[in-house]
Amino acid sequence: METEKMFSPYMLKGKRIKNRFIRSATNDHLGNADGTVSDAEIDMYDVLGRNEVGTIITGHISVSPDLGYRADEMQLCIGDDSYIEGLRRISAKIHQYDAIAIAQLSLAGPKGLHPFDFNDLTTEEIERIRDWFISAAIRADKAGFDGVQIHVAHWYLLQAMVNVDVNKRTDRYGGSEENCIRLPEEIVKGIRQECGPDFIIMMKMNAHNTEVGEDDYGLLGYYCDTLVKAGADLIEISGRDFARKSRTDSLYYLDAVKYLKERFPAMPLSLVGGIFSKETIESALEVTEFASLSRALLTQPDFVTRLRDGELVKSRCLHCNKCFEVFETKYERCVFGPVLPKLEESFGR
Repeated sequence: METEKMFSPYMLKGKRIKNRFIRSATNDHLGNADGTVSDAEIDMYDVLGRNEVGTIITGHISVSPDLGYRADEMQLCIGDDSYIEGLRRISAKIHQYDAIAIAQLSLAGPKGLHPFDFNDLTTEEIERIRDWFISAAIRADKAGFDGVQIHVAHWYLLQAMVNVDVNKRTDRYGGSEENCIRLPEEIVKGIRQECGPDFIIMMKMNAHNTEVGEDDYGLLGYYCDTLVKAGADLIEISGRDFARKSRTDSLYYLDAVKYLKERFPAMPLSLVGGIFSKETIESALEVTEFASLSRALLTQPDFVTRLRDGELVKSRCLHCNKCFEVFETKYERCVFGPVLPKLEESFGR
């Protein structure tokens, strides 16, 4: 039954999505130093599209007009209109294969090239960041994307702000659960107002939003419900500790999506983390509408087609996390290779 679900279509905001596979946003490190799209990235999206990934989310794209606030020197930027034409190459390539194109929007904040503490910003500076996200979504729309995903996970700025133990602000963007989620909520409302009712808005959320990270699903539920009421269409659940999981772990945040689905049955969900086989995909889809893949597609971008054709039932991913470092040393995105000339060009200096 769930195998059939994997390859069944789904309607979202009037758009037909051809299957239940999402390429979760993965930092490809293939951008140009000026924040523009490289030919190597287009080749990467071509391979993903040709291999039947129904929804493709880009790697995170910085919303700041200042390149110094990117997460790294090769992160794409959408901080002004000059980036629209280059980004249109990505959406066009994805659409070539009848897939849905989603631009992930992010601001690195404490994890950036020039890290900063959001607690030190004025209210006006927070509002300016809000406007950066909304303007970035407008540009993504102009660049041909079907929607955006707002990155509220993995310790980037928005996730730090929604962590109730980290947020020490005393204005309307801190001090209570309601205030901690206010910035993402205002971003969603602004995007919906500017981009219209048919533009897809996804959210990437951490399963846990406290320092302890235990027994806080009620907070997650409040956050996700608030964002859906503001206009979000799909919530993808991830976590800040995905890189520290054991090689034998799977379905890292399944309990979180189970909680959400039990409390909010109509809320469209996807799960990412520890999904690397037919069995784990089927288990995720027993609860969620979609299964999001990252490392499985990084090491085998043809994973979905080979799964469909019965050529394999499990990814070759070793869960070794070397993908977080070999791009700078061996110029590969996975220990299985291949060497990518663009990585050598960027990091072989």
